[in-house]
Amino acid sequence: MKKFKKGVVLVPDDFKGVDWINKLKTNGLNTLGMHSGGGDSHDVLAGLGWYGSDEFRQSVAAAGLDCEYELHASKNLLPDALYDSHPEYFIQTLRSKIRARNLNWCVTAPGLLENVIAENAAKLAKALPSSTKNYFFWGCDIEPGREWCHCPECSIYSFSEQHLLSVNAMARKLRQDDPEAQIAYLAYYTTMPAPQLVKPEENVFCEFAPYLRSFDYAICDRRSAANRQYVRHLMEQLALYGPEKIHVLEYWLDASLWGKPDERHKSPFDKKVCEEDIRFYTSLGIRNITTFAVRQDEAYMKLYGDREFLEYAEILAKYE
Repeated sequence: MKKFKKGVVLVPDDFKGVDWINKLKTNGLNTLGMHSGGGDSHDVLAGLGWYGSDEFRQSVAAAGLDCEYELHASKNLLPDALYDSHPEYFIQTLRSKIRARNLNWCVTAPGLLENVIAENAAKLAKALPSSTKNYFFWGCDIEPGREWCHCPECSIYSFSEQHLLSVNAMARKLRQDDPEAQIAYLAYYTTMPAPQLVKPEENVFCEFAPYLRSFDYAICDRRSAANRQYVRHLMEQLALYGPEKIHVLEYWLDASLWGKPDERHKSPFDKKVCEEDIRFYTSLGIRNITTFAVRQDEAYMKLYGDREFLEYAEILAKYE
């Protein structure tokens, strides 16, 4: 049977005063995902720093853990420097109809997906190799509804379809370089609905990230309208990919959901909700489950301890 992927996704600052590698190993988790941060477009290599190095990956491997990189990589995939020579590569906004930087790209611009986006994805994959051969090069993480293109040629495609067209181009290129490479379609914000006009390449999987869910209820609890909608989208994605190609990226331990970067608010973790969520996901045949644990650094541990993480690990062990 395929290994049950169990992990957390962190940013470099989360390692301040916390030995996360040993913490994962000691508590039976097997995957560390590194994230360079959300929000405004940024250079992910600069954001990762040492955590993007061979030395760091070797330290993760030495502990028997897999290392993956989960990145909002729009700036690396479409460098700002191209704007002056190729403004048509950048998205056209809905009402002002201008070509806007620091978002995503025009998926119908001739040659862009194959010659720029896919080539830069291949460069990122070489710079940040994944021990699982799973790659996560997402689009921008800002202003839902503006991140994809509204030009006449792109308007036929939903945001989900524009995203999948981009992922497919990256998938084809990565497969040329490494036949085992796979890349994620990110179901998140406005790309939650399953695409209709575009089908995924064979080496594309779906990462389901229900960012705006309610944590007052389990994801399958029909008392939450928000969660009912997420389950509907999950079922659409399951029909398209099958459970073996669904990776859940949750927010149970994500202390960054509230407050400013220098503040330490408690994560939304609720043991009963988390366990019911994991029971539901695994009942669908899903065997890839991770959560963000951003801002669970030394300052957080001094305030709240690590009981939430330990309970998360215990729950995963029950449903493996």
